[in-house]
Amino acid sequence: MQLKKPYLAFILFILVNIGQAFAQSTEVPEAAKTKEVAYRIGLGLGYSFLGYREETDLPINRTMDTVNFNMNGNIEYNNIYYTFNFGLLKGEIDPFEIESNEEYFTYYQKKINFLRIYIENAIDAKMWGSSVFPGYFGGALRIDCYFSDMKESYYNSITMISSLNLHMTQKWIINKGKELAFSASIPFFGYASRPPYYGLSYAPNESEERVTSFHNYRAIFGDLNYHQKIDESFSFYLSLGFKWSHITFPQPRKDAEFCMNAGIAFTF
Repeated sequence: MQLKKPYLAFILFILVNIGQAFAQSTEVPEAAKTKEVAYRIGLGLGYSFLGYREETDLPINRTMDTVNFNMNGNIEYNNIYYTFNFGLLKGEIDPFEIESNEEYFTYYQKKINFLRIYIENAIDAKMWGSSVFPGYFGGALRIDCYFSDMKESYYNSITMISSLNLHMTQKWIINKGKELAFSASIPFFGYASRPPYYGLSYAPNESEERVTSFHNYRAIFGDLNYHQKIDESFSFYLSLGFKWSHITFPQPRKDAEFCMNAGIAFTF
């Protein structure tokens, strides 16, 4: 099995920084030992641009842009950094005509309702960097659900994936009121349920379920977040995110998304 270049680059980055962490002093400053737990929870809205290709239906690319909702939070204590992310988007993909080689046959793609939900819980430990530029590495449990419903037909498509991910976070504490954080996540083991064809001649119990790995499920998820404190308990944030995934069974499915979000967060 050969890993793709994005995985190699991510793993190399982690290994290099872990080496740097062990090369640094492991002494914990006295101030850090008495540091209080910091909680933060945020709510926001944004806009997503996405495309997908679901070949259990038709091997064609579909695109959509729509509003999304997100909820996020984190808990930080000494060298442990916990993060929670939830996202939901729903929209419609317009119908279009598909060309055919048959002289008397034309197929019109019907309008599709599309829904995506994801939940991710990650726990990282500080592995490199300083108090201004700390880096964390750990793992995450992630659930992704993709659902599409073709209007005025009996065809539905659903994909549900639960995965264990490698997870990293790099923070930059610009000053007391400003903070920038980048996080990335790559699945290495999971379980997925995908009906080969839900509707018409197939029944729901004929879905395909399988353990997933690098071989049959490849993905990378990333977010860049900027927080600006308004006061000690209230802040404003902006974020940019990207998501790419490819699952191979029973037929290939590819998803790509870029999103922009803004919201408010509360610290206590």
